[in-house]
Amino acid sequence: MRARSLTIFVLALAMAGCTPQWARDAGDADVVLMMASVLGQKGGSDGAATTQLLSDVRTEGSVFNDNAQLTLRVFRKNPLLTGTFANTGLNDVLLERYTVRYYRADGRSVAGVDVPYDISGEMSGRITPDGELTTSIIVVRHQAKLEPPLRNLTGAGGQDIVTMFAEVTVYGRTIANRKVTASGRLEIVFADFGDA
Repeated sequence: MRARSLTIFVLALAMAGCTPQWARDAGDADVVLMMASVLGQKGGSDGAATTQLLSDVRTEGSVFNDNAQLTLRVFRKNPLLTGTFANTGLNDVLLERYTVRYYRADGRSVAGVDVPYDISGEMSGRITPDGELTTSIIVVRHQAKLEPPLRNLTGAGGQDIVTMFAEVTVYGRTIANRKVTASGRLEIVFADFGDA
């Protein structure tokens, strides 16, 4: 009896060792949601998404929102888990919503004064374990360009260029109702760039 208990303990210890620490710290879901990349796309353009977003606060007298392209991946915490249970779909992640928080490197981050107000939005999508999904969200809304501090950049109204960072957080849950989140960041340079 004692040998059997010792064998079970050693087996449980070995299985726990197969899961890396970052996966154990990621909550109680059996999978981890990871944001592999955040790319920005300037509003009103058909250009490719880039790692640094040049956001024009006014384009030919009009205001356009800016988008971000997110690449999300789902990893199993225990990659050794296979078989029928692993493929039931219970660990598929359903995306629900996102938030965007703005901040600056100089520490000045008062919403509505130094940076735009935080935003949130709904989203949808399904990612299977070991799968990937690329989706788009609005990272700078039209309204933000009509309010301080971005409005102050129009026509060089006090400032010329401001560099900020957007922290994008995506929230979802597995089919088994376990919460998962992932975050990524995007550098944004705001200005009233010249119209071509």
